[in-house]
Amino acid sequence: VRRRPADVEPGGGGRRWKDAGRGFIPAAIPWTSAGRGYLPAAIPWKSVDGGGRDGRTNKTRCPCVIKVRLSPDGDKFVVKEMIESHNHTIQEVERERRPHQRRFDKAAQNNRADITESLGNTAEQGIQQEDNPRDNRTTWKMNQTNLEKMVPALASVKDGNVVVVVSKANVLQAIYFQDNIMKQTFEKFPEVLLLDFVHRWEDLWLPTFLLLGIDGNGESELVCLWFMQNKERETIKQLLRIFKQKNPAAERIQTVMCSGRPYCGEVVAEVLPQSKLITCLFHTLHTFQTDITTDKLHVTVGQQNLLLEILHNMCYAASAEEYDLLYHQLLDTNTQRAIDYFHQNWHESRSQWVEGFKHESESYLISTINRVEQLGQKLQAAMGKFTDSATFVQGLLKAVESLRTECDHRTVRMFQKPSFVALEASSSASAYFSLLTGFAFSRVQRELEEAQWVTFLSVDGEQAQPVSRRRGVVTGQSSCQCAFHSSMRLPCRHILAFRQLRGTDLFEPTLCSPRWTREHYLRNHPVFRIISETPAAEPAPVPPQQPESPKEETTPMQQEQYHQAFKVAQKLSVLAAKCPTEEFDSCLAVLTAVTNIWARGGQVQVNEINVTHRKEETPSASDDMQSDGVHQN
Repeated sequence: VRRRPADVEPGGGGRRWKDAGRGFIPAAIPWTSAGRGYLPAAIPWKSVDGGGRDGRTNKTRCPCVIKVRLSPDGDKFVVKEMIESHNHTIQEVERERRPHQRRFDKAAQNNRADITESLGNTAEQGIQQEDNPRDNRTTWKMNQTNLEKMVPALASVKDGNVVVVVSKANVLQAIYFQDNIMKQTFEKFPEVLLLDFVHRWEDLWLPTFLLLGIDGNGESELVCLWFMQNKERETIKQLLRIFKQKNPAAERIQTVMCSGRPYCGEVVAEVLPQSKLITCLFHTLHTFQTDITTDKLHVTVGQQNLLLEILHNMCYAASAEEYDLLYHQLLDTNTQRAIDYFHQNWHESRSQWVEGFKHESESYLISTINRVEQLGQKLQAAMGKFTDSATFVQGLLKAVESLRTECDHRTVRMFQKPSFVALEASSSASAYFSLLTGFAFSRVQRELEEAQWVTFLSVDGEQAQPVSRRRGVVTGQSSCQCAFHSSMRLPCRHILAFRQLRGTDLFEPTLCSPRWTREHYLRNHPVFRIISETPAAEPAPVPPQQPESPKEETTPMQQEQYHQAFKVAQKLSVLAAKCPTEEFDSCLAVLTAVTNIWARGGQVQVNEINVTHRKEETPSASDDMQSDGVHQN
C-alpha cells in the first residue's frame, strides 16, 4: 500500500488521514495498538476463550483451609480457623522430601543486625570449619536428601568401609564408601585414577564423586564413592586424604584425570604429589569457549574466532615444537587481555591439558572422562525409582552390583570363549594373542599392521629416528619416545619396525607391562579370586571311557562338501517329519540303515518303489526291478 503524508486529503472528502502502517486511517477516530495491528479504541475487545481459564486439578474443592486475621496490635497474623481434612490422599514420603525452612533461634530473631553479622561471618569461613548458609539455601531448592539416613544403609554392607566427614559444628558434610571388591580392584590396578561427580540422581540433588580405575582388560572399575553435601575444596581434600589412608596402593598412582576444576588440580597435587594430573579435553575446550568472549576480553568477533582456533589447535598439539609455533601465533594477535588470561591460567600448566604432553606418562591414551559419565548414566538407568534416602542407597548398591556382574561376565567369557582370530600358528601376532588380554592385544595387533609402513629418517646403531608427527622421536629395540609406548606400556609400531629392520624377533614379552598379561589378570581379578576361594563340590564318579581318537583337521574341500550335504540332510528331515504317522517308522528305519552302512564304509543304492505311472508313459527297465528300498553292495 502506498504511504501518503498525514496532511493529504484523499478523494477530497475533507477528512484528514493518518498513516497506520498498512493503509490510511481517518485521523479523527482514536486508535489503539492491539498486538499486531491497530483497532478503534471505541470497539470493545472480546476474549476468544471467554476471559477465563480452566484451573481445575485433581485436588479441586478440597475442604482444607486456614483462616487468619490480623492481631489487635497489627504486628502479626493470628490463626482463626484451620481445617486439616482433605478429599485426596497425602503421601508423607513426598512431604518429607520437600524443603523445610530453617529457623534462627529466638535471640537471633530479636535482632536482625545479629542475623546479618552471623551470616557474613559464617560465609567467609570454610565448609570444614562452619556451616555455609549459602549452600544450605541451594540445598533447599534442589530437594537434597538427609545424608544422616544414608549412613546405616551403607554401614550394613558386608566388608564395607564407611567414613563420615563432619564440620566443627558437628554437621555432616560427606560420606566416604568403599567395599572390599572396590579396594581389591584398586590394589591390583592403581596406575590410572579417574574422578568426576554426578550432580543429581533424577529428582535428588546429591553431588556424588565416582572414582574409577582401569583393569587389565580395559574395563572401567568403580573403586570408591563420595556422597557430598557440597563441592567445596576442603571437603574434597579431606575425602582424598581418607582415600589415600585407606588404600596403600594410592602411592603407585601414576596419573589422575579430573574434569579440570581449578581447586581439583590443587588438591590432587597436594595430596598425591607423586602422580601427574591431566584434565579432560572436553572440559578444556568448553572452558575456552566460555572464557574467550567479546565481552570478557574486549575483542572483536574476528579476533575471538582466531583466538579460539589457536587454542583449539593447542589442545591437540603433538609436540613441544607444534605448541611453541601456536604459542607465537597467539602472541602475534596483539590481544593483550587474551594473552594475559592465557599466561595466568594455562601456559604454566600446559602439561595437563595439551594432548602431546598428557600422554608422556602412563595414561592409556585416555583424553576425556567419558568413562565416568557413562558409568553414572548406567547407574541411574539401573537404579529405578526411589522415595527416600534408604531406598536410594539400596537401589544404588543394586545397580553397582548389577554392572559389576556384567563386567565379570565379560571377563569370564574372554577366557572360556575366546574370540576367533585368524592368525598363523607361529607368527608373532599369535604369540602376543596368547600373552595379552583382549583389550591389549587389539592395540598391539593394530601396531603390528602399521609397522610395515614405518620409515626412518636416520638409523644410528641401536637407535633410529622414525617419521612421526611428533618430531625428534628416538626409537630403540626396547624403548620409544612416542605417545603410544609411553602411555600404554606396549610395543609400538616404531619398535616393531626397528626390530624387523634389525632382524630381531617381533615377539618380546618384556615390552608389555605385566598388568596387560592374561596371567596377571587371571591371578588378580576379583571374580577369579572369588571362584578360587569357593570350595569346590566333590565331583561325581565318572565311568571309564574309551580315549577318543584325535580329530583330523578338515580341508577346505571337506568343509564345502559338508555344507552341501547338510542342506540336503536338513531338507530330508523336513520331509520325514511330514510323513504320515504309520509310515514314519519305516522312513526313519531307512535313514538309520543308510547311516549305518556309510559308517561301515559301504555303499548304498536307492530305488524308488510304489510309484504310479501315467498311462502314456512307458515303464523303464529300472521300474521292473523289485526292491525292498535299500540295497547294500
